[in-house]
Amino acid sequence: MQSNSVLAKAVRFALIGGAATAALSSPMVIAAEEDSVERIEVTGSRIKRTDMETATPVTVLSADDMAKQGFTTIQDALESLTSTTSAMTTQSVHGFTPAASSISLRGAGASRTLTLINGKRLNQYPKPAGGTDNFVDTANLPMEAVARIEVLQSGGSAVYGADAVGGVINIILKKDFEGVALKYRHGDTTNGGGASDRIALSLGASSDRGNVSTFIEFTDNEQLKATDRENFGLHTDKVPHSEYSQYSSYGARIAGGSGARSLTAEECTAGGWFWDSARSICGFDRSEWRDLQPESTRFISSTNFNYEIVDDINFVGRLDFAEAKSTTRIEPMAINDYDINVDGNNVTVSAGDLSKTFTDKSTALGGDFANAEDGDYYYVRRLHEFSNRMGETKTRNYFFTAGLEGVIAEEYDWDASINYGRTNVDVFRGGYATVAGMFDYITAGDNGNSLLKNMSQEDVEAASYTPFEKAQSTQKNVQANITGVAFELPAGDVMFAAGAEYTKQDYQTESDSESAKGNILTTGGSSGAGERSYWATYAELSMPVLDVLTVDAALRYDRYSDFGGNVSPQVTVQYRPVDELLVRASATSVFRAPDMHRVYGDATNGFTQVIDYKQCQALGGTPGVTHPDPKINEICNELHIDTTTGANKELEAETGYTANIGAVWGGDSLNASFDLWEWKLDDMVSDISASKAAREYEQYENMLTRDAEGTITHVNAVAQNLAFQKVRGIDLTAGYNFDLNNFGELKLNFNGTYILLSESQLSPTDPVEDDIDNGGLPQYRANLIVGWFIEDLETTLGAYHTARMHGANYESIKGEVASQTTWNLTAGYNITDSIVVKGGVVNLFDAGPNFDPTITSWPHYQRSVYNARGREWFLEGEVKF
Repeated sequence: MQSNSVLAKAVRFALIGGAATAALSSPMVIAAEEDSVERIEVTGSRIKRTDMETATPVTVLSADDMAKQGFTTIQDALESLTSTTSAMTTQSVHGFTPAASSISLRGAGASRTLTLINGKRLNQYPKPAGGTDNFVDTANLPMEAVARIEVLQSGGSAVYGADAVGGVINIILKKDFEGVALKYRHGDTTNGGGASDRIALSLGASSDRGNVSTFIEFTDNEQLKATDRENFGLHTDKVPHSEYSQYSSYGARIAGGSGARSLTAEECTAGGWFWDSARSICGFDRSEWRDLQPESTRFISSTNFNYEIVDDINFVGRLDFAEAKSTTRIEPMAINDYDINVDGNNVTVSAGDLSKTFTDKSTALGGDFANAEDGDYYYVRRLHEFSNRMGETKTRNYFFTAGLEGVIAEEYDWDASINYGRTNVDVFRGGYATVAGMFDYITAGDNGNSLLKNMSQEDVEAASYTPFEKAQSTQKNVQANITGVAFELPAGDVMFAAGAEYTKQDYQTESDSESAKGNILTTGGSSGAGERSYWATYAELSMPVLDVLTVDAALRYDRYSDFGGNVSPQVTVQYRPVDELLVRASATSVFRAPDMHRVYGDATNGFTQVIDYKQCQALGGTPGVTHPDPKINEICNELHIDTTTGANKELEAETGYTANIGAVWGGDSLNASFDLWEWKLDDMVSDISASKAAREYEQYENMLTRDAEGTITHVNAVAQNLAFQKVRGIDLTAGYNFDLNNFGELKLNFNGTYILLSESQLSPTDPVEDDIDNGGLPQYRANLIVGWFIEDLETTLGAYHTARMHGANYESIKGEVASQTTWNLTAGYNITDSIVVKGGVVNLFDAGPNFDPTITSWPHYQRSVYNARGREWFLEGEVKF
């Protein structure tokens, strides 16, 4: 022992003198032999310690907890957290990333929520949300391999670097699994659609020196169509519970001027469109063609290995592979891209640089303009002959890590690793046509073709085009870490951790040439490429100043190749006046480098729907209110426009702070915690939405392009360092265990988050906005979980409550969204030690999404808060060999 003591002192001296030269680690669990108490690493700190409760609040979801509450995926479990303010899910069928998922903690946004596996960063999804915001896809993370999920509900830049503003999600995988386990789960909804099957195989083998564990999952999810949810009113555009709902005016008609042909109700319906009797126009019911969630298949595998090379040195690593395919369907294309000019007997068709003139208006374009007065016209047309617009997204994720970990002098844990991640996304679309192809059809022959008549299948095939997009992102990382005792104080050992890392990230995304040029109807292309690298060093100290008082300090320096350096400090305090009570406080500086796509991406062309407030009022209409004149009604309710978002190489990093103060009580039966927290970011990177620019046109007129009549046709928005956002709230947890003697054990757990303040300023000239008052943000969420356990039977009842809130567009349209509570009921029984069966009902009382009366377009509810799956039952069986 003397030699070890001498070695320990030498190591301690070297580490204190040069702590910033070692590097980051992944969580490990190693016994500290000197005091026979296991030291573990808890998310939020790199220092191994003997207590799970730290100065920063961490929520832990074990694999058992998630299974008992009926969650099928990691995304389901994360969405249930009360600190989750919104989520991007596969319900976003019209978005840029319909096959991916993510969550936002504490209102910071998915791009400001860091996701890790075993403490290591994951590769970013190469197709950014909304065409701008990078994020980590949670849809393809392995469920069966998970031991627990630790959620740091505070900023972590001083420990983990950028992106950890709203919090950190650290997924801890199972270790040292032995044997064979086969699990099958089938789930279905009581209203039809959205059925799912999951098969999971777990394999593990151990020797005296190591272990290899492999977890394989295959999941098949059935399509959930809007027509499957007639009970929620999602099967049709016009629903009685929303005064703003209406059928699309894009059916088949001619707009502009007077005297052009119009379809009768019989001709409209016979042609495959929808007659809107309220407005007497040939419209379209889009909901009948839409998905609520796409069909998908996923294959996920994760292999972990560890091998003891020599005493106190292990070779460790992990190899992950995931492949997924998702097919999304939405309504057919709606176009108004072809201008028709009538001048005497001449009829001229034009689209951009394309133009053709017919000299006999009585026969041109099927005679549609035979009686038309001189002037400008255009076809408003839903091209249902092309069927659904669909997108097939194929995703492949690769991750590999290998390294060494060990113990020096029986008291210093160290590790070093190399890590590589890559994500490939291929998107193939169908149901689209080129601008030139449709122009050729309209102007074919001597007289052209009428768009008020259906196209033949041959003509559809001639004009059709299959857009595609390929995207890839990679991440290469080298890191190492050491942690142990730095020196001694009268109150105990001062623990430390120190580390460094180097990371290189790159991405590229490329659309087909026609999409990139904007030559495809109703869609655009996105392309770009970028590369950045950074290195970082950090050090942490945990100092027991008194027997009851511990002060932790952390400091991290990050140096980016494209943004320079940043120092992030953190100070935390733990005060334990009695064994059962911990009083804690923390303050952390946070920063975030702008998303790579916002810096290096090319212009992203898209389309959206807005209300043109200025033109609506000029024409005598009322925004959001149905008008008998189709043109005014379109401008006041459903104006389809093009959008462009673009990168800005002059962006700067976002900076701010997070702070927390609270208390934790841990008794024999009662456990509780209370935390008051706040975060703020300055110079936030964002862009002005098309709907906001159209609504607040006086301030953002420079972003708007209008036609000769003054109607918006295009909104241009580039990323900017705008102003700030600040959010403050309270987290409350409580748990109590009841010993019922012969009747088993009863456990109650409560979690709640209440947002006291959420304010933001979009640009320096804007007023400070109250996000809660403006709408779209539930002020509180609360969960109550009750579990009853008796011998081999266990049952769990969960209640998940979302508060009442103002509608998403409350500023312009007053309206409230009701509160909602959903219930999950599950039960499990151990038939033998090797055979377990489970079953349950998710959303026991078939609660549908709460409709937002201020949302003027389908599906009239906030998809980031609610879903439309309805009641779902499942059966699951597991056999262990």
